[in-house]
Amino acid sequence: MVRFLPTTPPSSQIFVRATPPDAVPGHPPRVLTSSTDATTASATSWHEQARARLWRYLRFLGCPADLAADFTQDALLAALREFPAAAAPMPWLLTTARNRFRRHLRTARREVPDLDVLHAQWVEVAGPDDGDTQLRALRRCLAELPARSRRALELRYGSGAERPAIGRELGLGDEGVKSLLVRVRAVLAACMQQRVSEES
Repeated sequence: MVRFLPTTPPSSQIFVRATPPDAVPGHPPRVLTSSTDATTASATSWHEQARARLWRYLRFLGCPADLAADFTQDALLAALREFPAAAAPMPWLLTTARNRFRRHLRTARREVPDLDVLHAQWVEVAGPDDGDTQLRALRRCLAELPARSRRALELRYGSGAERPAIGRELGLGDEGVKSLLVRVRAVLAACMQQRVSEES
């Protein structure tokens, strides 16, 4: 069975943001003019990839989006100090971000979930590429869904709309929305399983 990489704890959502919400798309690529530029571009690419993966990881642990962005930045700044001449190992970054989130919860006197168990689930679900394969599969499979099915998923899991609101937009009753979401999730899971297996 395919397990999805959520942006909140695993029981409540299936969508994954590929990049943190403040990423700015649409910028033209830099024209490299020297080996120094190439090195800088490579470092920037690593930084952006690590930033996206850390943000997804923290959201999987249940960290709110705004705090996930802050803790991601904290981990990357710590990496620059710890590994000034090389890319930081991803396990080190994940541990640093997880510990930063744990400290925040304790300082705020909030209940601390078992982050080590959640980390193990992340490793199982995301695999060695931190979920990039599943994200590619998710994008492809979402694009293949009928427009109505895709809209139902966007409303439920993207906007957090409840079934009555979804029904009003799609012209369905409560049970109709429930049945639609069950069918679409099953189709999406089967599609993702196939796409992931094709890349493995």
